[in-house]
Amino acid sequence: MLRIPALALITAAVPVTFAQQASDSPRFEVASVKPSDPNPENPMFIGMSADGAMVKYTNITLRDCIRGAYRARDFQIVGPDWMTKARFEISAKLPAGASADQIPEMLQALLAERFKLEIRREMKQENVYALMVGIGGVKLKPAELKADDDLLKALGPDGKPRPGMMFALSPGGGVTITAPSASIESLVGLMSRFTARPVVDLTGINGQYDFRLTFAAETNPDLRTPSVLDGAATAAEPVPSVFAAVKQYGLRLEARKAPIETFIVTRLEKVPTDN
Repeated sequence: MLRIPALALITAAVPVTFAQQASDSPRFEVASVKPSDPNPENPMFIGMSADGAMVKYTNITLRDCIRGAYRARDFQIVGPDWMTKARFEISAKLPAGASADQIPEMLQALLAERFKLEIRREMKQENVYALMVGIGGVKLKPAELKADDDLLKALGPDGKPRPGMMFALSPGGGVTITAPSASIESLVGLMSRFTARPVVDLTGINGQYDFRLTFAAETNPDLRTPSVLDGAATAAEPVPSVFAAVKQYGLRLEARKAPIETFIVTRLEKVPTDN
């Protein structure tokens, strides 16, 4: 998971040995892994649903699987480029009495068994934007929709389903993120797709909030241009920097270096073993 001490800085990378899955680690009872063609209308959306009996991943890449299994962010994962190409549909049965908190560990076991995944962990210094509470305090709007409402679900930063979020790009280089029910941890994950440095959450704030954030994209990911949301910035409208944009919520960004746990893929098969 993402570990970022607020004050201490680590000056050298520290290798961490990754232990193999213990025999008593939580595992899915049975799982089906099938290739999936990306949805041409929404190629970037990664769906996830879970109830007391089954968990399903839709249109998911192996990189996304690793992200969910290790509660990591994209920038923490180092591996071959092809991890982002092939997509899969995964359906798995939860063992009796299992909780949603155990799903990431079960996915770790599935990746090790079916794709022969091996991971090495290291701590490295990274350039980041640290998101913190501003001087005047936060101005967050609690979500009217709750995380367990009947919303479209996606893979969350904790490896469990989260309510979906939307983004739109404008011709003027702005991006608008709309999230009616999102944690700050989920928000910074989507923000980081459009910032020069990954954004990390140092606010210490929990809960679900209603966000609508427009800022000038610092980087332009290789995405198909989505339909522009109503009210999104246009070329004729001034677009604030990401530093200015977060101030509406009583937050601030600071560029700094921070020790980040990195997950290095040392082995991974492109084709899973048979169901």
